[in-house]
Amino acid sequence: MYLVKNSARALFAALIPLAIVEAVLLVFAIAGGQVTDPVGVPAPDQMLVFYAGRMAMNAALLFTGHLLLRQWTISSRLAYGSMGGVMAAVSYGIAIRHHIQLAAPGDGTVVTIGLLPTIAGMIGGFLYGQFAGLSPVARAAGAAAGAVAPVSPQLVFNGPVRVRTSFAGIVIAALIPTVLATLLPYTLLPLLMNGFADKSTAHIFAAVIPAQTFMVMMVISVIPSSIFMLCVHHVARAMSRGNAWEYAAIGGGAAFACTLLLAFAVPLLAFLVMPAAFCGAVMGAIYRRFAGLEPMPLPEAVIATDPNALVDADHPSRHQHGVILSN
Repeated sequence: MYLVKNSARALFAALIPLAIVEAVLLVFAIAGGQVTDPVGVPAPDQMLVFYAGRMAMNAALLFTGHLLLRQWTISSRLAYGSMGGVMAAVSYGIAIRHHIQLAAPGDGTVVTIGLLPTIAGMIGGFLYGQFAGLSPVARAAGAAAGAVAPVSPQLVFNGPVRVRTSFAGIVIAALIPTVLATLLPYTLLPLLMNGFADKSTAHIFAAVIPAQTFMVMMVISVIPSSIFMLCVHHVARAMSRGNAWEYAAIGGGAAFACTLLLAFAVPLLAFLVMPAAFCGAVMGAIYRRFAGLEPMPLPEAVIATDPNALVDADHPSRHQHGVILSN
């Protein structure tokens, strides 16, 4: 039996999606405060304290959930993803209850906004289980106190394998267009900020525009990107390709072809052909990194009523026919 290791590196990787979502929610809270109280801009120290407090609570709960799963000898990726979602939801509930945030969600949006950190927590839990690695259990479950069970050698498999169909891998890969599109406003911020006479307002919009881009792109691109990634995965599996570079090449080629076809209907999309190819390549490589391998399934049993029909494919009777001369 194997358990997920304690890993600070994996915990840091697991906190990345939570850090992004918490930053987006923080920016929207600041922007919403400008509508209700235009002169009440929070101090930078206050924003840092709230953000650090939320992240520290997320990290503590996520690691506590990991310790509980180790105690229960559970190491599946599904369990770690579910644990991450539960712990992120608990962290959000504690923040709402004890006002560990700049602004409370509006009426009728508490549950809706809570879905974002919950989904980020599920991704974070999956990432922790992915990056931490496994270690063998040194003590048998039924062994007496003080008796150490021998650790069996690691099993090996030399049969045919294929890339797994991973829901979590598809979701992570589908977020890549959102992340790359969010980086675009940073190249336009100097031009946007010069359009405001009030520079304090300009700085507020400089933070809101990337956050707004992230939210909009996540809503409109996750489902199409998930379908695209699933198609790329099955094309690669049909071609018996399992290398990360091969997945990247297939993803980039598929995105290039799809965008080029759409450009015939919408000519403006011609400028997005190369960025789409790059994005597809990154999605393919990311999916292959997180999906992992699985053994090829066994073929189904053959139902035969005549034993004479059970002959090999290269048997002479499969390629020639006997001749019976009749009088």
